[in-house]
Amino acid sequence: MNWPYQFLDLSQAEKQARRQSLDRYALYAHLSALIPIGLVWLYQTLNKSSSSRKRDYTAVPSSDSFNTRKQSNWWSKLRWWLGEDVVAFGEVLGQREQWIGGIVWAVWLLVLCVAGTGRDYMHLTKRFGIIAVSQYPMQYMLTLKSFNPVSWTLKLSHEETNRWHRVLARCTAFLLSLHTIFYYNYFIQNHILLQKLQSPVVIYGMLSFFGLNLMITTAIRPLRNRSYRVFFVTHLLIALVLPVVLWFHAASSRKYMLEALGVFLVDIGFRKRDTITVETTISAIPGTSLIKIQVPVSRQRQNHFLRVAPGAHVYVNVPPATRSAFRRKDVKAAHDASEILFEFMFNPFTIAHVDQDSGALTLVARQRAGPMTAALARFASSSSPSSPAEEKKALLNIEGPYGAAKNFPALSLGSEFDRVLFIAGGVGATFTIPLYRAIVAENPETKVEMVWAVRTAGEATWAVIENDAGDILNDPNVHIYLTGNNGSGSSGQKGGEGAGLSSGIDSGENSPLVNLGGEAGAVAVEMDALRRTADGRVVSGKEHHRSRPDLKKVVDEAFGHGPEERVAILVCGPTKMGQQVRRQVGRYVRQGREVWFHNEGFGF
Repeated sequence: MNWPYQFLDLSQAEKQARRQSLDRYALYAHLSALIPIGLVWLYQTLNKSSSSRKRDYTAVPSSDSFNTRKQSNWWSKLRWWLGEDVVAFGEVLGQREQWIGGIVWAVWLLVLCVAGTGRDYMHLTKRFGIIAVSQYPMQYMLTLKSFNPVSWTLKLSHEETNRWHRVLARCTAFLLSLHTIFYYNYFIQNHILLQKLQSPVVIYGMLSFFGLNLMITTAIRPLRNRSYRVFFVTHLLIALVLPVVLWFHAASSRKYMLEALGVFLVDIGFRKRDTITVETTISAIPGTSLIKIQVPVSRQRQNHFLRVAPGAHVYVNVPPATRSAFRRKDVKAAHDASEILFEFMFNPFTIAHVDQDSGALTLVARQRAGPMTAALARFASSSSPSSPAEEKKALLNIEGPYGAAKNFPALSLGSEFDRVLFIAGGVGATFTIPLYRAIVAENPETKVEMVWAVRTAGEATWAVIENDAGDILNDPNVHIYLTGNNGSGSSGQKGGEGAGLSSGIDSGENSPLVNLGGEAGAVAVEMDALRRTADGRVVSGKEHHRSRPDLKKVVDEAFGHGPEERVAILVCGPTKMGQQVRRQVGRYVRQGREVWFHNEGFGF
């Protein structure tokens, strides 16, 4: 088949007709991304009721959440299959639904690029560009944290909408690459390349394409994992500059760039509104790599946080007035790159506890290799020799709260499901424990259990709330597994479903375990640490597991109380933990069991 497109010499009227066609098909592409969301919103508005609100979250499934309630068996199995990971060379490349959805959307956009272009090569070339740019408002919207109509309507978390942002970004990058390649081919074929390279319009286009490729390069998983801060700063700066550059590159793109930049700036305004600067108490949890931040909340803001659903999170940033206290002592301020990085450090921390009397928040985080947690740990450990356990105070910016947990049916599982199981790894319990406490408080008769794997006993002490009669460490339905002895407990797992779990929780952290007289001495130290806080107060008198949890056995026990039981499972922990639990739950989904499953994985 011969190539149908040619370089045509068009009259002014034909060029005007081409311009109208370009604008029309760009509008089709733009609206095709927005109209489905608008229809869902309209449906929810017209059918607004308490029962429909409970089903909102399950009505729009994601790769991380699954509900078989009131669905046919084949549909449940298909949806579970769509949520499976796509793995190549040991790397997870997203979920099947993302690949299928991305391919379908890319084909649709390609159809809009080709339709009605006839034999006009330049019409096709321009169509690639304008169709791609028409997707930018939606692409920006999917990344927003506060002002996110997609998240509000579909009841999705930021991480879930961000996954689809990445899918749409690949589609638009593909179209813009075709746009660039086709234009350069035109320049070369007509021997005007050097002339066009001096044109401001082409220069702006080259800058846009360079910025786009820089964003894509820094977003590649290995590079993003190596330096998330580089990825974040690059994305933020280019996201602000790109609409301005495209504004000068093509006049036809301006309405879409205004829309994209508009929602981006509105989101920043909402986030500034929801940010408070407050003096916090920062302390290191002894014997661990954990940091606890206690945030007093003013009376005017207390209701804002007391109304938040369990499992919500906030973003923490160090304000300029406090940065000198967090600066490394061995580096002069003028040469300290972290001084600039502080401007771009907005780390998410789950709200582990909200004091119902004072409204004060408790945040718990593990020290990582990143600059924020390293700075917090450095500040918390910089106490005087005479008072090594001294709590340090510092101003921090607290933004939020955020999170889609308020849409979980898990908050009303006492009536929705017969049994609830929470599985947490390390600091993942900051997400599951508030949900566990909320369900137990609202539905005391609910059959709810929690499995919590921690490296050392000290990492569980943050969960003890002073003057709390329902101490979670003494709760018979909370099963704590201490994995710091390399999993050499009674289970003897060396490659089963619990294998590798400890390393996933540790994330490279050094074990603070003190070995006194071999394994038995080490375990004794672990158990004593769990029983007593720093001041010696007894916090737990029950025995806990000295091994990694057998996740297959845990899941089997949850489903082992009769095929008629409806089971809800929520897991929050390292990636491997979520994958293992999902694999085990999948056996029961394929058997036709009624299941609600959510994986609140942490990581990139």
